[in-house]
Amino acid sequence: MAPPSFAFIPRNIHKDRKQQGTSAHVPSPLEPTPAIERGEPAYPGPSVIDKGKGKAPEPSAKPVYNETDISILVVLAFSDYALWLDSDLRRKTEESLQNESHDAGFLPLSYLMRRAFGRENLGQEYMPTEANVVKAIRTYAGDVLEVRMLVSAPSASAWYPSWKPERDSLGCYEVRRKDWSTLLDNATREFSRGQWDDRTIYMENIPAQYHTIPGIIRFAQGLLSQCCRSSSDPVPIQNITLPPHHLDKTEDRPKCKGFALVTLCNAELCQIFLESWPWTQPFQPSKSDDLGLAEDDLETKEASKFGFRTLPKARWDKLNEQYLAYRQKLINELADANEPPDISPDFDVRLVAYEVLEDIPVPPRNVTTMSSPYPLGCLVFARNLHLETNKTTLRALFTNAFKSSSLDPGGIDYVDFNKGMDSCYLRLASPEHGRVLTDYFSSQPIVQSHGLDDMGKTPGASQKAITTEIIEGKKEEVYWEKVPEKVRRQAVEKAVKALNGKQPSAPAHSAQEHSEESRPRKKRKRG
Repeated sequence: MAPPSFAFIPRNIHKDRKQQGTSAHVPSPLEPTPAIERGEPAYPGPSVIDKGKGKAPEPSAKPVYNETDISILVVLAFSDYALWLDSDLRRKTEESLQNESHDAGFLPLSYLMRRAFGRENLGQEYMPTEANVVKAIRTYAGDVLEVRMLVSAPSASAWYPSWKPERDSLGCYEVRRKDWSTLLDNATREFSRGQWDDRTIYMENIPAQYHTIPGIIRFAQGLLSQCCRSSSDPVPIQNITLPPHHLDKTEDRPKCKGFALVTLCNAELCQIFLESWPWTQPFQPSKSDDLGLAEDDLETKEASKFGFRTLPKARWDKLNEQYLAYRQKLINELADANEPPDISPDFDVRLVAYEVLEDIPVPPRNVTTMSSPYPLGCLVFARNLHLETNKTTLRALFTNAFKSSSLDPGGIDYVDFNKGMDSCYLRLASPEHGRVLTDYFSSQPIVQSHGLDDMGKTPGASQKAITTEIIEGKKEEVYWEKVPEKVRRQAVEKAVKALNGKQPSAPAHSAQEHSEESRPRKKRKRG
């Protein structure tokens, strides 16, 4: 009788015999997740030959957190504020709470991890493993979250219809809040935006070593722990918002520049910060002797050293609007005086001289200012061009629109044209140039008789006249996103000068056209 076949072939273990008796290696949060744990294929990809000799890989600039910070981010992703703000998280939590008590409230840990580390924009290779997160939760957040390992199938909460797209990535652990039985009765479920704003304060001059979201929470909790009225709530910090710089893109990872909006669990904690670290004169640190806080506390010393201070969010919103108007007023005055604005890129992160800003009006939002991401109303789309034309001819053709006006004839900054096309984009120096150009071509229809025709002629019966259109709104935004940032800033500065009555002095054929967005040309073969 033939011996029964095995269901699997045991691995050869003689090569690993030298490792017997050693403890199993547990990857740290700094180590990349193995391919098998990440759900990647086990077979190797294409080999890459490293031509360098002993060249060490460049260090990554992405943040990698320790266990304390990992636990803070996971707790923050499951806070009352997160449940109020994130409709998908709230729906899945409510579905899970309908299960039996032993399964009620549990969510896949992998699902919560994506929310905890998603906005940090960590690459997959820098994401902590579930084992790392479980260890961090059990060590530092055991009074807030409960974690369990899935021995067999996932809990019933994972098989609801809304979970179907995620069944392949549920992972090995589930997590729920310790207060899961009272979540449906939590008053914060019915909060309005204004009620959360009442529990939010603005913090400025945060010490440099705390310039991350977990760092801000550790810093704030450290200050609270020294107050005589310390909070008994296990999650006193509900949310951290890092206000973006006016030049930041929507996809950029938020960076702390020393200030943040911090949402607390109740208004009493807000009052503690506002009274202990009041908003005094700009950049004047408070004295720790007058705060009722422990002098030997690290957070207290650092807060006093850096001049840490706080402000209610409602007051910050109002002063921020006034400040932006004041900043623009200074820039306009410097431009009128024909002096370059001596303002650093981070100038707008400081709220200064509030006492003189009360009656300053806010500038209209549809006018280009120095803080605009691109020049508004300065993009024109032209169609029905000759298929054999070129950029030089088009520049001369469209410049004809300014000959009978008082505008600078060199108002065409760039002709965005590809050879063989019958359309192009025109970047203009000011919105007024765009209006004059479109009015000119709509009042007297013309066509190009040949590719080098830079004057145009009256179209025939079967010919389509050149049409021009000012691009605004979403199309305008999408177009400028593809333009290099340096070029956008130069265009904004030129548009602001034009709005202030200073006509651009750039030559008709701008050097920008020869430098920006230039494509690498093929080397000429030597015969």
